[in-house]
This record gives sequence, C-alpha cells and structure tokens, in this order.
Amino acid sequence: MEDYLGWRGFQYLRLDGTTKAEDRGELLRKFNSPESDYFVFLLSTRAGGLGLNLQSADTVIIFDSDWNPHQDLQAQDRAHRIGQKNEVRVLRLMTVNSVEERILAAARYKLNMDEKVIQAGMFDQKSTGSERQQFLKTILHQDEADDEEENEVPDDETVNQMIARCEAEFELFQKMDLERRREDSKLGAERRPRLMEEQELPNWLVKEDEEVEKWTGEEEEERFYGRGSRQRKEVDYTDSLTEKEWLKHIQRKKRQ
Repeated sequence: MEDYLGWRGFQYLRLDGTTKAEDRGELLRKFNSPESDYFVFLLSTRAGGLGLNLQSADTVIIFDSDWNPHQDLQAQDRAHRIGQKNEVRVLRLMTVNSVEERILAAARYKLNMDEKVIQAGMFDQKSTGSERQQFLKTILHQDEADDEEENEVPDDETVNQMIARCEAEFELFQKMDLERRREDSKLGAERRPRLMEEQELPNWLVKEDEEVEKWTGEEEEERFYGRGSRQRKEVDYTDSLTEKEWLKHIQRKKRQ
C-alpha cells in the first residue's frame, strides 16, 4: 500500500509498531490540521488501536482484517470522534476465495455469538423476558436475510453507489471510471490487468508444497553452513544401555 501511494504521488502519513510514542502526537496534528496536505493515514490495527482521534477523516478502509473483530471496530471508531462533521464511510477490501474470507467469517461468527448470548441476554435487570425474546428473534431474522445475499464481486457502478455520500459524488465516480476505461482502450493489447495474474505470482505461491519445502530447506542449510562448507554428521549422545547392562559394563572394566 505504501509503495502504491508513493507511486501515485499521494501525500500520506504512517503509524505502526515502530513509531515512537513522542512522534504519534505530531503525526495526528499534521493529519488533522485544516491546512494538511496529507491525503491518507496508514495505520496498523494493533499499533493505533486506542487513543487516536482522526476526526478529520471521513473514510476508513480496512484492507487487512483482524481475527479479533473488536480490533477492526476500534479502527472504525478512530474516525467516529467528537468534531466529525461528515458522514463516515467504512469499506473493507477482501479477495474472493482467499484466507481473508475465512478471517472475516470467523470475525462475523464471534460478533454474532456476542449478539445472541450477551446482547440479547440484556443483563441489566430491567428488561423483561418478552423483550429479550423479541430482540433474539430480530437477530435470527437478520441472519436469515444475510444468508440469502450472494457473495458476488460488485461492478464499478455498484461500488460507486456504496461509497458515494451524495448524487454529486456518484456522478463524479462514474466520470472517473469512464475516463479510466477510455485510457485502457487506448493502450489496447498493452494494457496491464488491474489485478495480479497467475504468471506474475512468485514461485513459492504456485509450486507444490513439497517443492517449496525443498527449496527453503536447501536455503537454510546454505545459510547455516555456508556455501562449500562441510556439513557435520549428527551424533546421538543419548545412553541406550539399560541400568543392568551399564552395571555389567562397569564391573567388566574393574576386572580388567
């Protein structure tokens, strides 16, 4: 992501686990400043989970979901702060048929269980049994509606409808997509695909597991022993004699 932003020439800030505590306040001040030139703030979910106020941001993009769903909820809350004047859009990027789907499914399952067991329980000593039952029915009905939705990759127009806050933004996004298609048509056969293709993948992703393990094993041996160095034989120093055999061996030595 950082390489892409640099390639496009976008001004951005970055905060991760290596950022010093005294530098965090300065980064927030730069981003939230009314005269700020920074377009994007790159944050790792764990490093900036608490204590950040990004009220000047109106869009949160999660492109690496966490196994713990509450970590992602905290990431969304960074923009939902006092002083926020715009409608906040939260987008989650996910590749179809990937491990990201499993991570997101696990996170949804955890939140779903929390709703049914904790939230629907209404342990406030004020809610009645009928209110708890009605709340649980609502959650179960919502589950059925979600299961009926198809997991299809949305087209450009659908995505524009999802991210646009008003009709003017939707028309602007449609215009940007139209210009992109025109530029792509000019390139013709030289146009590169927007997504990485199979022939562009590194070898360790497309080779069989046994072949990859063989490569990594040879690299580890070369790194440890050095090229051309003699590899020592492994010697087993464990005592295979029983106690009775060992005593006989000692007595035999004494007689000698």
